[in-house]
Amino acid sequence: MKILNIQQIREADQYTIENEPIKSIDLMERASYELFTWITERFNNDFSVYVLAGSGNNGGDGLVVARLLSESDYKVQVILPLGKNGSDDFEENLKRLKKINTISFLEELPEQISEKSIIIDAIFGSGLSRPIEGRLADLIKKVNNFEANKIAIDMPSGLFADKASPSEIIFKADYTLSFQVPKLAFMMAENQEYIGEFEILDIKLDKEYINNCLSDYSIYEVDSAIKNRLKLKSIAHKGNRGRATIIAGGYARMGAAILAARACLHSGIGLISVQTCPHCIDIVQNQIPEALILTDENEYVLGSYLDYSKQDVIVFGPAIGFAHKTLVLLENLLKDYQGQLILDADAITLLAENRELLNLLPEGTILTPHHGEFKRLVGKYSNNFEAIMQLKSFCMHHKVVVVLKGKFSAVCDADGKISFNPTGNAGMAKGGSGDLLCGILAAIYPRIKNSYETAKLAVYLHGLSGDISKEEKGENFMTPSIMIEKLQNAFKKIEN
Repeated sequence: MKILNIQQIREADQYTIENEPIKSIDLMERASYELFTWITERFNNDFSVYVLAGSGNNGGDGLVVARLLSESDYKVQVILPLGKNGSDDFEENLKRLKKINTISFLEELPEQISEKSIIIDAIFGSGLSRPIEGRLADLIKKVNNFEANKIAIDMPSGLFADKASPSEIIFKADYTLSFQVPKLAFMMAENQEYIGEFEILDIKLDKEYINNCLSDYSIYEVDSAIKNRLKLKSIAHKGNRGRATIIAGGYARMGAAILAARACLHSGIGLISVQTCPHCIDIVQNQIPEALILTDENEYVLGSYLDYSKQDVIVFGPAIGFAHKTLVLLENLLKDYQGQLILDADAITLLAENRELLNLLPEGTILTPHHGEFKRLVGKYSNNFEAIMQLKSFCMHHKVVVVLKGKFSAVCDADGKISFNPTGNAGMAKGGSGDLLCGILAAIYPRIKNSYETAKLAVYLHGLSGDISKEEKGENFMTPSIMIEKLQNAFKKIEN
């Protein structure tokens, strides 16, 4: 799903108005009916409704919703914090609303509001260009303290759509109901406390126009072409599924290697190998009898450059440590290995501490840092908007694919295009989850044969297995090992 900026969305509105054709006030009615439908499907008319309506078209949406709810026997009260004068469509809908004698207009919100209430934020939407101050700021602070159900139309007031917001005076919505396409702000971790759950309502803006809009940002959806690439012909053999090697862990740190290898095995790899110290061979053979062993000549750390000529993919880095021999092994892999490299965890820290190695990164290498690791590579940033700018710059400069892990993990390609992942949950924030992702990446690359497409699909499946684990086991009980078991369900879901 494409993410557009505010200017593009306004142009799509205008194009639809001119070419459907439809009057702007009728398009407002259509959008508001979708809002009304969403609300009434979730809240019955035992709930009291307070609508905070600004003076622009976002306020106009709020007034239409107030009218529709009142006509469906909801008790509706309206506050006009910006006054009664505004856009043409706002003023026309205010006239229509005043003809309904069941709606009350309040000068301000009461001091107490029951939990059996809905507060609808229709003050600014995406039309805000400056911080909220004065009486409006006091109003939003007051609303945020209520225990009512809070719904923002289009955008929570105070939140900017395309850049970081300069103030913390922002309406804290439980639900944000936006139109046609998502906003970039929805993907930013620091905004989640204000957005709550977001829903994109189809108001039938011109789809061809939207499809022709250029954007570097999207939310990932699995398409049929990718599904077909995962499938193998009935005459396939294990070589068609690919060969992967896991270089991870070390003495007393083999959990990372085991998790990555098991995830790889259960994501469809043909042959899995694990490079390990002599002391750890029994651990691997007991835990993963399917794995081939590549014996490192070092007793306690991994540092031997072995024969990887037949390996399609190598995972390097999880819990591998920072020994000098390990650093040399990484350097040799960057210089000589011809297959697909996946670098995670300690490998990324080694790159950050030995920055000359960044110039050796093969084109299409996949890196999977969390924000702490990424900051070691690119320097500090203060918000996620800055983070994605750094992400685009890093990927374009080094011609690599980076998975920046977190809420709505961002996958960036060498051209600076970013795909945000919609699956996953907070129960995945546990040690070993990243090792699992590495294994999925390694398993599906030989069939997808494209770093960016592999990364997007792997992150999606990783999050989906987490969502299934949470649903069945709960956020606290679920573990990366359970997520590996649930990969079977994740693959089945995308294959159907």
